[in-house]
Amino acid sequence: MKKFLLRFSYDGHPFHGWQIQKDTLTIQHVMEDGLSKIFKTDTPLVVSGRTDAGVHALNQYAHFEARTRMKPENIIAAINSIIHKGIYIKDCSLVDDAFHARFSAKKRTYMYKIMKEFSPFERLYASYFPHRRFSLPLLQRASSHLLGTHDFNVFSHDTSQLSSTLCTVESADWTETDIHFIFTICANRFMHNMVRRIVGTLSHISHEGLEPDLIDKILSTQDYNLLGMTAPPQGLYLFEVIY
Repeated sequence: MKKFLLRFSYDGHPFHGWQIQKDTLTIQHVMEDGLSKIFKTDTPLVVSGRTDAGVHALNQYAHFEARTRMKPENIIAAINSIIHKGIYIKDCSLVDDAFHARFSAKKRTYMYKIMKEFSPFERLYASYFPHRRFSLPLLQRASSHLLGTHDFNVFSHDTSQLSSTLCTVESADWTETDIHFIFTICANRFMHNMVRRIVGTLSHISHEGLEPDLIDKILSTQDYNLLGMTAPPQGLYLFEVIY
């Protein structure tokens, strides 16, 4: 039995998220179905972290085990030849028995894209907030208050099953292009809806011209009433996972 690690990207639009659900198309279902056809047996995947419906991935990772003589490059070609074209396997490598796609991850980076002007061609791959004012300096200052180790429970959805809601944010940056505002955030872990609630709150601070240290108040009081909206999923991308 060998353990393999896949690196892949996907367009989240056609799928109802990562996790297998009854009577819906999910990324996990499509990929495990493909692997099972290749290896002639059920082949479960363990992913670095689940993504919701509509969320994309530039670099997602998952491991699986199989009895095979196939080389990694042959596995890549075989999977890409049969799975949904919204998913693309970039790399496949052998890993040791102790490796775990989720628990071996040291940090993850997410990216969020916001259109300055609405584009029908990007409506599924970036968000648009009409009439909302974006100030890059204010966004940057507010984001700096996210850095370090904090309890991010207030920014997350359904943390009842978690033993801890502490996260350490290594970086949180905004950049501006001719057509986008782009937010990138790197942390040791993320929780459900965390990035989308952070983006919505930062955009609220920018639009209303609020003090950047509102982030400190939110983290210290855990007051949900101070949050902005939860940003929609189509602007969110899993950018990278570091092992």
